[in-house]
Amino acid sequence: MKIVAIIGVVFTLCFSLFAQETTAVDSLDALDALSSASAGVSSVEETTQKEDGEESEEGEKESKKRGGTATVPAAKKPIQPTSAEIEDARKRTEGKADDYVKKVQETFLYGLEAEISDQIETLQKDEDKRFVNDIYNMFQTTENNTIIEKVLLYFTTLKDPCIEDYAVTVVNDPYDVKKSIVDAVFKYIAAVKCKAATPAVVKLLEDEAEDYFNGCLTALGDIGGEEEAQFLADYLDNEDLTTGQKQELMKVLGKLKASSTWSKLRDIVEDDNENSYVRMYAAEAMGAMEESASIEVLAEQYRATSDANLRVYLIKGLSYFKDSDAQKIILQAVRDAFYKVRLEAIETVKKQDMKEAVPYLVYRAKNDSETVVKNACYPVIAALNTAEGNEYLVSLITEKKNNDTVKSKVAAALLKEGHAGAKEIADLAIECCKTDAHKQLRYALGKEMAKYENKEFAKACTAFLEHKDVATQGTGLDMWAKGRYGECKSAVEKIADTTDAKKKPTTTAKKAMRLLGREVPKD
Repeated sequence: MKIVAIIGVVFTLCFSLFAQETTAVDSLDALDALSSASAGVSSVEETTQKEDGEESEEGEKESKKRGGTATVPAAKKPIQPTSAEIEDARKRTEGKADDYVKKVQETFLYGLEAEISDQIETLQKDEDKRFVNDIYNMFQTTENNTIIEKVLLYFTTLKDPCIEDYAVTVVNDPYDVKKSIVDAVFKYIAAVKCKAATPAVVKLLEDEAEDYFNGCLTALGDIGGEEEAQFLADYLDNEDLTTGQKQELMKVLGKLKASSTWSKLRDIVEDDNENSYVRMYAAEAMGAMEESASIEVLAEQYRATSDANLRVYLIKGLSYFKDSDAQKIILQAVRDAFYKVRLEAIETVKKQDMKEAVPYLVYRAKNDSETVVKNACYPVIAALNTAEGNEYLVSLITEKKNNDTVKSKVAAALLKEGHAGAKEIADLAIECCKTDAHKQLRYALGKEMAKYENKEFAKACTAFLEHKDVATQGTGLDMWAKGRYGECKSAVEKIADTTDAKKKPTTTAKKAMRLLGREVPKD
């Protein structure tokens, strides 16, 4: 019995241990399952959080966007020409055809693409506004891309906002429009300062529409404000920008003159590791902002840099300031070792009317190793109008040993400013009429004198009119047309009576007849 009892106790203990082990295993399995389930939930939560984060980031980017669809302006008619503009246009086309207006209008109605295109080009070149209604009406119906483009360029030249509605419609969705037309639209928007297009232009930049990058910047430079300037300054942080694109951005920031972007431009100018060309345009843009703090930055960079091209643009930047510190650098730049820096400094001297620079310019005109620098000095010396400068220029006209090219350039400079040298130039022109040794100089002087009315030119005008050379006579007629010098009229009448072998008026005679108000016989 004891043995049976002992066996029973052992059995009971073994069964109990087995049950506990099974329970433990089941518990571990349950824990594993729970752990897996928990991990799955955690994984789902992380994925959800990540997706939510990405959506949040995208949403934040979207919320920061400043562009959008632009509201299309209401349609409007072209600006009508004034009576003075009509008369001026009529005079410029005088002699082309008696029914010139009718022929132009018929071209627009019935002409071929090439004929219409050429006609619009001519009107654009002449800034002839007489046909604005005809061109506008044709634009509303044509589907010819060439004509559309020509009309855009025409109204761009006139700065007429009559097709703003079309322009804004295009920039809202330019992708199916011919690229050259879109480019023309950007120029038009800039010319007429169509601010309505701003949201669409900014959106194209935000969408990184690379084909339209330069066009967008061209437009923003004229229609943008402080907000757009800040957008462009932030846009500079885009790592995908090319050097050329950064340069264009610099130009536009300077044009917008947004002081809030000044510090960013300063950092670029002072960064020796930045691309040289980007620094160049940043320097000019800094100056264009006309912030006085720019002077010290630009002057210091001019003194420090060995990059000659950068020095050119540092002078461009300093050209916006008439401050004495800026002008000290400009005078120094007139003597810069690199000729392009000298050229920029000379142009700046003129821009700032720096009369104290005349001795520097006279010296450069006499001694500079580069002809292009000498030639640049003449018109600036004439514009500054000092006794020293005028005396020097007149001496170049009267000194026989100077070559004809120099004399013609100096004469052009003096006549444009009108301060000195008119008599000496007229006397030289008369001398040139006595021989063909200086025929080209004669032509050059006559062409310049024909631009201005001056009683000193009367004798020279007669000498030209009485010359046997037909081209010289023609120039004489141009001189007379400008000045109507009484003592020259008989010489003009003599030319008007000239006939060819067939007893018909020569081409020069017809020109004289028109100037005298005579009826010109038709061929």
